[in-house]
Amino acid sequence: MSDRLNERTSEKQTIVRNLKLAPEKARGSSRRRGLRSKMAIIVIVLIVMLMGADALWNYNLQRTQAENEAREKAEVLASEMRAMWDFIDMNQDVINRDENGNFRTKTLVCVVAAKSVSTLFTSNTDYIIRFTGETPRQKANAPDAFEQEAFDAFRANPGLASYSGVRTDEETGQRVFRYSEPLYVTESCLECHGEPVGKIDQYGYPKEGMSVGDIGGAMSITEPMSIYEEGIATSVTQQALMVLIMVAVAGLGIFLAANRLLLRPIENLSQAAHDIESGNFDYKLDTSPRVGGEDELSEFTRDFDSMARHLERLCTDLNSEVKKQTEETRVLNDMLMYQQRELKKAVDELHKESAYKSEFFAIVSHELRTPLTSILAFARLLLENPNFDEKTHESIADIEANGTLLLNLVNNILTISKAEANRNELLVEPVDFVDLLGFIKKTLDPIAANKDIALSAKADANVPISMADWEKLRRVIENLADNAIKYTHRGGRVDVRATFLAPLDPQAHDGALRAEGEAWLAGGDGDDAIARPGSKAESCSVRHDWEVPLPCSSAPCGTICVTVADDGMGIDESDISDIFELYKQAGQSPNRRYRGTGLGLAVVKELTELHGGVATVESQRKVGSTFCVRIPYVPLPDEEDFDEDSAC
Repeated sequence: MSDRLNERTSEKQTIVRNLKLAPEKARGSSRRRGLRSKMAIIVIVLIVMLMGADALWNYNLQRTQAENEAREKAEVLASEMRAMWDFIDMNQDVINRDENGNFRTKTLVCVVAAKSVSTLFTSNTDYIIRFTGETPRQKANAPDAFEQEAFDAFRANPGLASYSGVRTDEETGQRVFRYSEPLYVTESCLECHGEPVGKIDQYGYPKEGMSVGDIGGAMSITEPMSIYEEGIATSVTQQALMVLIMVAVAGLGIFLAANRLLLRPIENLSQAAHDIESGNFDYKLDTSPRVGGEDELSEFTRDFDSMARHLERLCTDLNSEVKKQTEETRVLNDMLMYQQRELKKAVDELHKESAYKSEFFAIVSHELRTPLTSILAFARLLLENPNFDEKTHESIADIEANGTLLLNLVNNILTISKAEANRNELLVEPVDFVDLLGFIKKTLDPIAANKDIALSAKADANVPISMADWEKLRRVIENLADNAIKYTHRGGRVDVRATFLAPLDPQAHDGALRAEGEAWLAGGDGDDAIARPGSKAESCSVRHDWEVPLPCSSAPCGTICVTVADDGMGIDESDISDIFELYKQAGQSPNRRYRGTGLGLAVVKELTELHGGVATVESQRKVGSTFCVRIPYVPLPDEEDFDEDSAC
């Protein structure tokens, strides 16, 4: 129910948030340029770009045409001047010799005639026609920069008929068209310009040593480009105006069409959105089919109208839904308050029960442990009296054994209660495992004697005195030994042994410990019942390690291991996994022979882990069990500096 409420609340919050954001979006759009302004700017930019492109293209075209026209005129002038040059050249003998063939110059040679004609031709125009050479006889006929370029081009390409291009006149700064053609040496030219070099010719100039076919000079024609540029400017202006008119008309048509087909429907949608924002769903939209068929905008208009109608229905139901959800929320809050009150009552009851429990344990501690201790003390005194007969001694031993069991049970209950309340603490003091095992053996001897069980307790000579809680270790070992006695048949054996494992050698110690346990068991009821290395019985052995890591793998100073081994009934593999759990016993059955509370091994695990240790078990059914308690060795404060053999 709460999930459905959260889902609906989230949906409503989303709708309200979108409605709140709509005015902000509308105000933001009002500050932005309208579509008409944007389209007008786009059309103007396109017109300017098109006009510029057309003007540039047209200007380049006109300039190319002007250059071609200037070249054609120059070629015509050059042809006329060359015809006059050839005429004078062919009539040199008639002009400059008498009837007998004697030379009598009239100074009418080719170049003089050509210069005279060109001067007359260009006197009333801006055209310039001149004849030049690389070795002129007069400085006025020396080539300028363009004419020198022409000579270089003619030499580089002997088949080149002419050399032309547009240049800027250095004197006037105007653009001019330059044209040049080569003048080649003929037979008639050798009389004045041939061999030998340096000989004075008829006109008093040294000969140049030219040969037939050499470039003797060049004809240069200069035409002004101003007459062409005026026409280019006029033509470009006219075409630009024409293009402007055409593009403007086209742009206006596009703008009007976009305004009619695109902008006006968008304005209608914007107005409808503003109406919906103010809660007015009586907007007007033209959703009828358009002339010319459907398009994306008409489809969008229909989708917008459908969405708006859906939103209208949703908003209509929103108030009633909010009221409904508010009522459900109020009911849920009332239920929550009721549950809180009930929870408070339950907590108060738990506090009362906890107080009763604490009071009960206090009574158990003071009212049971004190008299039990007294009973055990008197029973032990009576056992030491030799005046009683055997039957009386047996009765007193039963009293002492059962009293010990009852005292252990009371102690286990108190330990588990403190563990549940996290109140178990260690009272650390030096612990001598020789004395500790001796005390436990003395306590359990009567119980073992009642079942004819051989109980032994031994601490290896290398087991050091360690800082630990003496009483809690006593209860751990005593619980294990008491269980071993309980589950061992008459005539069996229970061995309690303490060993010391140096750091960084856990596997070697486990192997030695297992080998010694097997050797001890081999001295019992027979070899056939004992598991030996590689035997089938050993393959059924089960070892259980708890989640707490083995101290021997992490204790920096070593580990003290206490093992309790018996040759009793053993534990099934199915029971061994939870043998240390609270209220768990091996073979829990209404008809089981050995009964108990299931607290002893849980206390062993609790108190061992309180020391930072771990409890493990190895067992074989009908062979026996070996319980091992490992705790980290903690040196005495005054031994840390000098006892390096037993410490770290």
